[in-house]
Amino acid sequence: MEKSFYYTVDPEEVDEYKKILDLMNIPYEIEKPIVLLQIGSDQRIIAFPDVPVRLYSMIRKLFKRDGLPYPK
Repeated sequence: MEKSFYYTVDPEEVDEYKKILDLMNIPYEIEKPIVLLQIGSDQRIIAFPDVPVRLYSMIRKLFKRDGLPYPK
């Protein structure tokens, strides 16, 4: 999956997000943070491919913020 954008979440929240995203049939990958991205090591990354605007709107509503561009 080519990743387009991502969100960082606390490890305790990952299972809840997984359940919701699976129910919505939204493609995603969960990653541990990479030091080069300068994300706290206690966070997890939920990355998404490029999706249609309507689907992005649903994801944005779930996370209550815009996704960050995934580094190339």
